[in-house]
Amino acid sequence: MKNPLIIFLFFAVIRPAFGQYYAGGIQANFGIPLNKLRESAEGIIFPEYTFTLYYPLYNRPVDLGLNIGVGTYQTKLEKRRDLYQGYNDEMRLRRNNNLLSLMGFVRYNFNPEAKVIPFIEAQLGTTYFYTRYKIRESWDSVPIEEGRDQSNWVMAYRIGGGLKFPFKNRDKGHWEFKALYHESTPAKFLRKQDTLFNPDKGEGEFEYNLQRSPFYLLQPGIGVILYFDY
Repeated sequence: MKNPLIIFLFFAVIRPAFGQYYAGGIQANFGIPLNKLRESAEGIIFPEYTFTLYYPLYNRPVDLGLNIGVGTYQTKLEKRRDLYQGYNDEMRLRRNNNLLSLMGFVRYNFNPEAKVIPFIEAQLGTTYFYTRYKIRESWDSVPIEEGRDQSNWVMAYRIGGGLKFPFKNRDKGHWEFKALYHESTPAKFLRKQDTLFNPDKGEGEFEYNLQRSPFYLLQPGIGVILYFDY
């Protein structure tokens, strides 16, 4: 009985700190490489579509929330006849370089009753870089083979700010524009030119030129947030 009672009292205490609604929405962000990352990822933009859920603290201009982001930063299609020994029909080899992020955040809103609301935001979490491939006979056929070339988890943080533009009915939601600085621990990742197939090695093998760099990004973005009562 003791543990359930403690849990009940904990939520009873913190419950008044939260508002009477929660907010959720989607954002489109574009990662522009900075500093050392520009050397190994020159010309690459790292897009990310982020699903956001957060709670406002009651009677305080502070939001606490969670972001889950997904994106494909490069894709490459090869049509080859040498993927399988003794079989020279043309095959489609599709490879996607992807990212997944999971970030908790805290946001401070200046003058929450204004027509345009400035805010600052800090995020902390992790980013997962991974490359997947599929081999098909045609674009709409079932994959003959699929797998993951590489994957890598890294810790990351983001900091920045932006502007909220409330809807005409402020209780329904808002648009927001923001820019964040993203920095991570060193990550291993592939560009589309970093994977080659060597048909003369064994029965044919993929060869990789892994890149390694901390991720320094400038991430401008736009999003729409809706409010829900509970």
